[in-house]
Amino acid sequence: MTHRPGRRRGIAAIVLLVLGAVILGGVTVAKAVNPPARYSEGRAAGWQMAPTYTDGESIYLEPVDPGKLRRGDVVLASVPWSLEKTQMNRVIAVGGDHVRYRPSSKTSGQYRLVLNGDPLDEPYLEQWKNPSAVAFDVKVPEGSVFLMADNRMNSDGSQYANNGPVPAANVSAKVVMYPMAKLAVWGQVAGGLVLVAGAVLAFVSRRARRRAGAPVAADAAPAEPVAAGAAGEHAVAQP
Repeated sequence: MTHRPGRRRGIAAIVLLVLGAVILGGVTVAKAVNPPARYSEGRAAGWQMAPTYTDGESIYLEPVDPGKLRRGDVVLASVPWSLEKTQMNRVIAVGGDHVRYRPSSKTSGQYRLVLNGDPLDEPYLEQWKNPSAVAFDVKVPEGSVFLMADNRMNSDGSQYANNGPVPAANVSAKVVMYPMAKLAVWGQVAGGLVLVAGAVLAFVSRRARRRAGAPVAADAAPAEPVAAGAAGEHAVAQP
C-alpha cells in the first residue's frame, strides 16, 4: 500500500497545531482564572541555609499569605536573632504544632526532631545526626511559626529559648525553586513555537502534494509513424 507524498508530514502538522493550541490556550486560561503571583529575584545572604542555598546564590521570592504558610516552606522573615532586616529560614512547625528535640535520644536509629509525636523527616539537612545543637520542647502559638535554618550547627533559630516562635506576619515572602509567573511565560512561548512548527510542517506537506500531482514531462518525443507508401517505395528495388 502506497501513501501519498506529504501524508505523514500532514498528520504531524495537525498534531503539532492541536498541541500548540492546547498549550497556549491552557496557559492563557490558567493565568486568567488564577494569575500567578508576582515575583522578585534576589540573592541568598550567608550560609545558614546551606546546603539548600549558599551565600550569593540566586533566589526567587513570591508574596505569601501568612495564613497559608506550610511546614517545609523556605521563607524570608524578620527574626529577632538576625541583625539584618530579614533572613532566610525554614518553617518547621505552624500554629498549634508541638515540636521537640532531645539530643540524648535517637528515633529510628537517627537523631530527629519530633513533630506532633512523630519523627520529622528532613532530607534537606546536611548534618543528619545534628538536627539541633540544643534541646527544646515548644508548643507553637496560633498565628506563629517555628523557624530553623538548614545549617543547624552554625545558625540561630526558634529552637533557642531566647528566640522562640515568630509571628507569621513577620514573613515577607516565600522562596520558590521557580516562580509560576516565569513558568507561565515559558509555557506561552513553548505553545507559540509548537504552533509555528506545525504551520511550517503543514506548508511543507502541502507543497509535497502539489509536486506529486504535477504532470511529468516525457524524456523524448515519440517517433512519427512512417507513411505506408513511402515505406513501400523504399522496399521496391529499382530496375
